[in-house]
Amino acid sequence: MSDAPETRPCPDCAGPVRAANQSFCDGCGAFLRWDAPAEAPREAPEETTTPLPAVPPEPETPVREAEPRPVGEEAPSPEAPRPERPPVPAPSSVPPPAPSPSPSPSPSPSPETVARSLLVPVPEDRAPEPAVAAPVLPARPEAARPAVRAVGAPAPVPGGTPCPACLLANAPGRHFCRFCATPMVPERISAAEGPYAGRRPGPTRDRSRWIVRALIAAGVAAVVVGGVFGGPPAARAVQDHFATRVPVLPVSWTASHSAPGQEPKLAGDGYSNTWWGTGYAGDSEGQYLEAAFAEPTDLLNLLITPGSAKNTTQADGQATPRTFDLVVKDASGEVRVSHHRVNDGGTQRVDLRVRDALSVRLVLRTAWRADPRKQVAVAELEFFGRSVS
Repeated sequence: MSDAPETRPCPDCAGPVRAANQSFCDGCGAFLRWDAPAEAPREAPEETTTPLPAVPPEPETPVREAEPRPVGEEAPSPEAPRPERPPVPAPSSVPPPAPSPSPSPSPSPSPETVARSLLVPVPEDRAPEPAVAAPVLPARPEAARPAVRAVGAPAPVPGGTPCPACLLANAPGRHFCRFCATPMVPERISAAEGPYAGRRPGPTRDRSRWIVRALIAAGVAAVVVGGVFGGPPAARAVQDHFATRVPVLPVSWTASHSAPGQEPKLAGDGYSNTWWGTGYAGDSEGQYLEAAFAEPTDLLNLLITPGSAKNTTQADGQATPRTFDLVVKDASGEVRVSHHRVNDGGTQRVDLRVRDALSVRLVLRTAWRADPRKQVAVAELEFFGRSVS
């Protein structure tokens, strides 16, 4: 007896499916209601036409083997007579087939059977389907990561030289420690060459900045102590150094000589495109410009703009002061003279620390670009003193 499972045709595609334990067709995927009662096979309907009479098979004619002929004899003629067939009986002599019985009606299924046929059975003995892995996109293969091994302490060397950094004993003759790679013998490097690439910096600290800070602090302390214990002049010098500077405006301007239209007051009007001119050609040595104040003033410095303009490229070609003297008269009647030198063109600063000044006179000595057809000019002269607040 065969062990093949019983099959039946699929109701949709007529493909062979198992009679049990199969819910869907393998060919078309249709749902198989194998719990429904099987229907009785239908019989072929009764034929109304008369079947053709049966024809008896023809009797086989025995084939005779060819007899051997002597050489020289001719073969028999192919037109030899053949045996005739027996006569076929007439169609009327064949009896008609018996009528087949009518098929019996199949019983209708019960409601419980129909309900059970709608359920999807889950066979217990069905083999589980293999899991389908998720698709993986192609990517660059990653190299295996190296395994990290713990660093163990090396075996001690009896009688070895200890490392100056980790104190591990090393074999004699080694230049670097076998554990921390520190040089066994400290090397001496000149300051001109400096450390080479890959050399570890030493544990030394930079103390130069602390030395600079200490010197600055000592200098400030010396200035303060000298100002306090050195008397009023030293104290005033300290005050003047840290004082706030404010502009001081003179009340009058005078000069030894002036060119027509170049009055002395033009040197203090606040505009650099107006100027005072001596009215004499050459160096104009000995000519002066004087400014007076309404009350005694503590002067710290002044700003001078030589020439006929602030920018020498825009000047009209007049000469500029090169060396001059500043004569300051204070409230006590004392006169102080100082010598100064400035560049050709541009606003420049001149330090002048005088207490209780009443007037300042600028006396010309030499000039830049002196020429018999030019005169010495001063575009602006500004004074600054110490703020009383």
